[in-house]
Amino acid sequence: MVSKPLLGLLAASALYNVASAEIVPELASADGNFKIKMLGRIFADYGNISASNDGTELISENVDDTEFRTARLGVSGSLFEDITYKFEADFAGSDVAVTDAYLQWNLKPVSIKAGRFKVPASLEEQTSSRFITFMERAAFTDTFGLSRNIGIALIYAQDDITINAGIFQSGDDFETSNDGHTYSARITYGPKLGDARVHLGASWFTRENEQGDTTIRYRQRPHAHLAANRYVNTDNFSADKDTFFGLELATIVGPFSAQAEYAWIKADALDNSAVDASFKGGYVEFGYFISGETRGYKKGAMKRVKVNNPVFDGGLGAWQLAVRYDTIDLNDQDALIIGGKQDTIILGVNWHLTDHTRFMVNYAHSDIEDSPEAVTDVDTFGLRFQIDW
Repeated sequence: MVSKPLLGLLAASALYNVASAEIVPELASADGNFKIKMLGRIFADYGNISASNDGTELISENVDDTEFRTARLGVSGSLFEDITYKFEADFAGSDVAVTDAYLQWNLKPVSIKAGRFKVPASLEEQTSSRFITFMERAAFTDTFGLSRNIGIALIYAQDDITINAGIFQSGDDFETSNDGHTYSARITYGPKLGDARVHLGASWFTRENEQGDTTIRYRQRPHAHLAANRYVNTDNFSADKDTFFGLELATIVGPFSAQAEYAWIKADALDNSAVDASFKGGYVEFGYFISGETRGYKKGAMKRVKVNNPVFDGGLGAWQLAVRYDTIDLNDQDALIIGGKQDTIILGVNWHLTDHTRFMVNYAHSDIEDSPEAVTDVDTFGLRFQIDW
């Protein structure tokens, strides 16, 4: 029988061969007013996860598995030059899920965006998964439910400043009749200072529960999507809405980059006599391209790395070394909620074969305090091969 890790590597090898073509199909009308381009991305992952309680290994978290983390297909393009659109669906897992589905009217420097897209919050969340440094985003982005919703946003982008504010339905699907509302805003400033790119950002949202829902829960996996359990978990507690605040700081200087965020969320208690619950998380990371490349940046988000010497042109590709400290704290003594605290060190190596292909290696160790599942340590090892077009 072929092992699961080997199956994952075979899948990666097949994707590697496909990726060498670097094909990005696009059709356009003669006058250029109408354009359509095929989109896609495939992430093939392998993960090995083990958990322990003060040195005693737990059988409940002993994972050695593979998955297609992402398998998306879609289209994007323009109508009458000023209107752009995007539709994309993910076929990974057992269900087909629509990710982006929107129209954007570009009036320059102001745009109006309507449909399903990301609620504006967090540098890590606004950066595409194709361009993030590690296989998984910072823990707080998933814990606090940063995601796509259906809504409308007003976007300003001029020089080094972006302002993005919108109103959304709070549900994460297309059944919006009973959903509450999310009100969100994000502002960034990303100037060039000599040879350095500097990014400063802040975001906020307030989110109502769906009608009839009187509880909120925050929880998080260790640093691997294949993990079987979430070892920090508030469980359900009484609340009818929450409010998020986030701060962002990053810099890019040639092959070196640094990035950090701090996030805080408050859940409003239903009973006026009860204490509102608040939790926090954040990270700091450093990366360095030993092959000399630099991270891309545009309009408040990290973008594609341009590889100096692609593998398919006879080069060695781009090699990046990275380290991150990540924390999520779901304890609030005053609100009598002990969900646990997870501190993680992550080491990563990224090999960009071309601009559109990347092989990732991640190792992470998490120290966990006050886990409801009585877990103290989790180690994860992950591999990913990704292509996009």
